[in-house]
Amino acid sequence: MSSKLPIGLYIHYPWCIKKCPYCDFNSFPKDKSNCSDENYLNAVLSDFRQNQSYLGDRKFVSVYFGGGTPSLFPPKLMEKVLKEISPFITDATEISMEANPGTVSLDLLKDYKSIGINRLSLGVQSFDDKCLKALGRIHNSKTAIESCEAIVKAGFDNFNLDIMHGLPNQTLDMALNDIKTANSLGCNHLSWYELTLEEDTYFGAHPPKLPNEDELTEIEENGFLLLEELGFNRYEVSGFTKDKRCLHNQNYWYFGDYLGIGAGAHSKVRLGDITYRRANAENPHDYMSQVDEGDNYFYQVKRDELPFEFMLNRLRIFDDVKLEEFFNTTNLDLNVVRDKLLKAKAQGLLQMDDTHYRLTELGRWMLNDILELFL
Repeated sequence: MSSKLPIGLYIHYPWCIKKCPYCDFNSFPKDKSNCSDENYLNAVLSDFRQNQSYLGDRKFVSVYFGGGTPSLFPPKLMEKVLKEISPFITDATEISMEANPGTVSLDLLKDYKSIGINRLSLGVQSFDDKCLKALGRIHNSKTAIESCEAIVKAGFDNFNLDIMHGLPNQTLDMALNDIKTANSLGCNHLSWYELTLEEDTYFGAHPPKLPNEDELTEIEENGFLLLEELGFNRYEVSGFTKDKRCLHNQNYWYFGDYLGIGAGAHSKVRLGDITYRRANAENPHDYMSQVDEGDNYFYQVKRDELPFEFMLNRLRIFDDVKLEEFFNTTNLDLNVVRDKLLKAKAQGLLQMDDTHYRLTELGRWMLNDILELFL
């Protein structure tokens, strides 16, 4: 039984040149791996074949190569993945790849474009050399700028820059200059978000000195104003676009389905009235063994967990929420959450009428307070 929800595909490439001190993504230094890209590719292809029945007759709204650093994955191997999934791709499918400055050249970018990649997301984080050094990045500002210029020259008209704020010893001017530089380099989408210290990272164990709460508020308030002035529309918590949204993320936030292949990738699919999830083994070797053994177990999400999961995703994107969306994606009656929505409305965090609800400006700042109502 196939779902009627839209579906995206996430493909995880687990290696980087080095592990950044703030990063809690599932990534490993490439030089310490004894696993070849070819062997990993074979596991990814097998993983997809074992699980493509979950797609039914659906086509992918998006395909996303994430990591790690997928720009270390040779185009000729990535092309094999795209050929395998080609029956599920249309001309409208967004096909994104993450890349890092220092790992791409103009020729390489042209190769990625020629195999079908139509959206790039470049992990710049900052254009300030002091900030980049503090973050342990392998690139400097010059390399970041050159990579952006190469993306435009390669013919990509849909590319995102990842920029972080609240960095060690970062001032307001430094944070705003990062936004101005990003805008000047031709990106049409920005992911602009605060550096957070995650527990299982080097920074988690050895926290650097970060801007205080007042300084962070000043950076965010001025950053939001600047982005608006530059023509970037804030359509989700940390997503800003001039013309094209990230369709892959949008599908997550609308609580659509997604199939995740690769080490540590997650899946969510709804079949009939039931929502299922799967999490792949994180270690690449464990993942490859998992695929060899055909161990692709999906577990059923408990019905009482779905309201929080829905709100956690759907309130991240700022489009009005139609009342029927809750039933359409969870198969639960709206009365399950109506009282909590009305409570958030009474607190000034939501606007709500007979057909829709949406975050207020206060609700955007206090999103976690709303989500706690659904725990």
